[in-house]
Amino acid sequence: MPRATTPRQQSGKKSERPDTDVIILGSGLAGAAMAAVLARGGANVLVLDAGSHPRFAIGESTIPYTSMLMRLVSERYDVPEIKYLTTFENVQGKISSTSGIKKNFGFLYHREGERQNNRETHQFPIPRITHIENHFFRQDVDSWMLNVAVKYGARIQQRTRIVDVDFDDEGGTLTDDQGKTYRTRYVVDASGFRSPLATKFGLREEPTRLRHHSRSLFTHMLGVTPYDDLLPRSSKDAPTPWHQGTLHHLFEGGWAWVIPFDNHARATNPLVSVGLNLDPRVHPEFDGTPEEEFRAFIDRFPDIRRQFGDATAVRPWVRTGRLQYSSKTTIGARWCLTSHAAGFVDALFSRGLSNSFEIINALAWRVLEALKDDDFTVERFSYVEQLEQGLLDFNDNLVANAYTSFSHYGLWDTWFRVWSLGQILATFEINRTYARYLDSHDAADLAHLESIAPEGSISDYGPARELLAFVSDQVRDVAERRTSPGPAAASIMNALMKADFVPPAFGLADPTNRWFNASPLKVMDTIKWARNDAPPEIGRLVDDGLTLFIKKRLSPDEFDLREELKHVVAGLPLVGRPLRSSIAR
Repeated sequence: MPRATTPRQQSGKKSERPDTDVIILGSGLAGAAMAAVLARGGANVLVLDAGSHPRFAIGESTIPYTSMLMRLVSERYDVPEIKYLTTFENVQGKISSTSGIKKNFGFLYHREGERQNNRETHQFPIPRITHIENHFFRQDVDSWMLNVAVKYGARIQQRTRIVDVDFDDEGGTLTDDQGKTYRTRYVVDASGFRSPLATKFGLREEPTRLRHHSRSLFTHMLGVTPYDDLLPRSSKDAPTPWHQGTLHHLFEGGWAWVIPFDNHARATNPLVSVGLNLDPRVHPEFDGTPEEEFRAFIDRFPDIRRQFGDATAVRPWVRTGRLQYSSKTTIGARWCLTSHAAGFVDALFSRGLSNSFEIINALAWRVLEALKDDDFTVERFSYVEQLEQGLLDFNDNLVANAYTSFSHYGLWDTWFRVWSLGQILATFEINRTYARYLDSHDAADLAHLESIAPEGSISDYGPARELLAFVSDQVRDVAERRTSPGPAAASIMNALMKADFVPPAFGLADPTNRWFNASPLKVMDTIKWARNDAPPEIGRLVDDGLTLFIKKRLSPDEFDLREELKHVVAGLPLVGRPLRSSIAR
């Protein structure tokens, strides 16, 4: 859809030339990482934040695409510390022992008033042959990243609330709530929903163009029962423990997340992140406290209620109104709204950090070049606008369709399979790009990934794009009552089974398969299929996406093998006891 024009610079009296190159608003993980990258590139950076660290933040679960993107940012901008964020073992050994392990994406489908049916479950384990993901304990991870920015020369000023901003031909003037002013050549607004730039220039779309609707309740809790402990022995057939992944409880009109930090043998943090996201059109606002609403809601679902029977919140619950917001434009002369300052959809599928690092990757080199050329025209940043708006629309479509599918298990089952295919292909794309860039350090090797990033980095292979568009249309037809969920699910599964570009070893086109685990044997079978039987274009992508990165698996620059061994040994019954934490013993 057409975007609004950019607010013009305000040409008042001539102001002094700024002595700060870039002011970043917000010192969360995204703002701190941007500060580290720009400072490492030689910019004079000042980070201003209305709050202070340590502090609570959501966005705790990582995904393989995000971790590979962090690796790319680390290499491209020569900030090796960012690479520490990309594996569970590096986070534990180099950042903080308070984060959790993520071995899988787990999804459990629930029906109101009924026990959970073990046949209505999905698990997508993260292949050990690549790496293990994280549940970031954000207050520790964010504080650490801010210290990395300081190491590279960024200046930090907390408890500074910006209430006004103006721009002239020389730069920007920011004013805090105490009347103090700050001059800068460029502003990166990573502050979130209450963006001073969005407020000043009236950038929010009213109403938002986003079609998804949800609100949220969330906190950290003690005493959350691992879901595996609630299962009878006959139901414990998942490839990895549910408790060692990001658990999604799904039901019509919403979902709940369970993100443990206490889920491995060396855990030092007893907390679990818990949240409930609801479509207010299905689940209207509740007359009571957030805690009362959470308890009343989960009482409808016997197995969710059992998991939280002994759980207590350790911090005040947060309850939001509608989460979705968007901006008419995200780029102006000498400023940019990044990630959550630009817009937000929903925490489903953990894409927040991914989007943030997409913007860091695309924006940072453009800012550094603009500083060198003293040229901040909007045109040289136009791709960043395209990327931000594209990612927002992509995620809106993704999440809105997922919520629609929650109304019918068959529709969710088929939609999830195609979503999984899209994520696999996107991960192959970035794996291939990163491996090539490691060898060349030539920005030309990043061009293809940049071209597909605004559309979620899904492969531009024509038949794959056509399948994804077909599935999206089917689900939208259900949402708009042009068809019923059952026939739509059948059409989606039929299209998936006919697609000759779906790697067969993962079992996505097998209606009886619920575990999409890429064991070493399945990975080898997939490589063989890619080389001998796949359509040539998709075969090259799958082969490169698996083999080029696997060749780096033993590199000490990519993995901390000693830390990996410690975690393996810690899990052994007797030998590992000295390495286990008091929480795990």
